Amino acid sequence: MGIYHFIGVGRSVGTVTCAVDYIERALDEVSNNTGNEETIQLFKGSGGINHTEENKGKIEALVLFTSKEVISREILAFQYAGNDTPGNVRDEIIKVLRQVWKRKDHDEGGKIFWCDVDIDNYQDCFDKVIKAAYRFSPIRGSGKEIWCNLTGGSNAIVLALLSMSQLAGKSIKQYLISQRKEYQKEIKVPMGIKIRPNQDGYFNTIPFLRTYIDTVGFYEVLMELDSIVRRVETSELLSRLRSKTQFTTLSEQEFVRRYMLKLYGLGYTDYQVSDRTSEITELGRQFIEELGDLEVVLCLEEKLLDQTIDIVQESKKWSWFQEIDVV
Repeated sequence: MGIYHFIGVGRSVGTVTCAVDYIERALDEVSNNTGNEETIQLFKGSGGINHTEENKGKIEALVLFTSKEVISREILAFQYAGNDTPGNVRDEIIKVLRQVWKRKDHDEGGKIFWCDVDIDNYQDCFDKVIKAAYRFSPIRGSGKEIWCNLTGGSNAIVLALLSMSQLAGKSIKQYLISQRKEYQKEIKVPMGIKIRPNQDGYFNTIPFLRTYIDTVGFYEVLMELDSIVRRVETSELLSRLRSKTQFTTLSEQEFVRRYMLKLYGLGYTDYQVSDRTSEITELGRQFIEELGDLEVVLCLEEKLLDQTIDIVQESKKWSWFQEIDVV
């Protein structure tokens, strides 16, 4: 048993290999009892740390989201330290991983799952990231522990990984590798870095944040504002929402306090206290789209709970999920 790292991949080899090297070095320090508090904390609470001494916290597999051109070996990697004429991205990543990925299954090796996504299409990325997450970490059963590397790949891939973490809660940790200019050609942890997560200026985890709000109510307000496409007075907006259960008995004052001021505080609306008018912002429209993603997650979870689909069997039909390497 070990951890599955979900990673977006572009042309940078180090996005993948530096992360693996860092985890390996951190585990070296923990196993040698030389790890500092931050290094120990990195694995605290992780399911992987509760496995046998040989396996605790190790990387079991990499799930890489990238373009079909990268997967089919059509794209050359960026130059990196020690190699000014690299070959294709896929082979270069495999070559370097053989140097840095030490804690692999003795019999099966380290698995790399290549997932073909449309790197400029957020919805395609999100749908496939969600399916992969539930493929490896199903609702029923223990499943695999997932960490997300948010360093590489297209913006759409990174946003999809982040959305999966927030909406499905399937990622235990999210992290970033430094992209400073002096590190951009590195394929291993730079020599000057002393392993100290969140303190060494190189490896940083991102806390999992979830906003607890009346999702349905906020969604209804924003959807109504989006449909009006103009500034609207609070009284008119509330009147239009009266048919919805949660707004039936609300006074205008309570409506402003419970919804309008909070939406304004979140940046989802532009609310003017002087004339009590509002309009939706671009951030508010993005929030509506995010709730649409939540609907996708809930729909998939419902099918899994009802056992309408067997996602492991289903995954065998996914054309975008068929490429596997063993390192």
